[in-house]
Amino acid sequence: MAKIYLVGMMGVGKSHWAAKLARRLALPHLDLDEVIEKEQGCTIAEIFEQKGEQGFREIESQTLRKYSEAGDFVMATGGGAPCHLGNMEYMNRMGITIWLDEPIGIVIGRLKQGKHERPLVARLADHELRTFIEQKLRERTPFYSQARYRLGEGSISIQLFENILQQQS
Repeated sequence: MAKIYLVGMMGVGKSHWAAKLARRLALPHLDLDEVIEKEQGCTIAEIFEQKGEQGFREIESQTLRKYSEAGDFVMATGGGAPCHLGNMEYMNRMGITIWLDEPIGIVIGRLKQGKHERPLVARLADHELRTFIEQKLRERTPFYSQARYRLGEGSISIQLFENILQQQS
């Protein structure tokens, strides 16, 4: 099998699809943010507050590498994980990277519902989300585009994931 990393903006469905794909493949499902929260004993928001974004990114990178040394899995990475400390290059070396790239309207709709759980958007008013997400996408697309595969535009399905994995065999 393989190590499968799902990358993309917050709100594209990485956690949802990682869990679904892991069940289908009978592999462990890891959500990088959840693993960090469990290991650190506090929320991502609290880590941002206590250690700043750079401190969080260091913890994130260390955790990514620690779990990547283990067996096969499907991992939902945090939206910024591929953009820091050589993480995208590392994930490409270790396994299969898939960029989930949903339309911005879908992302904004999802973020409005769970803003308080996401430190980067928690304090933004709903009308500020589009500008923020567009800016983050401009910054992050050069990293996301290094993924081996790209799925999106409302067409993500288990079948598409399975097609990718068949190409890897």
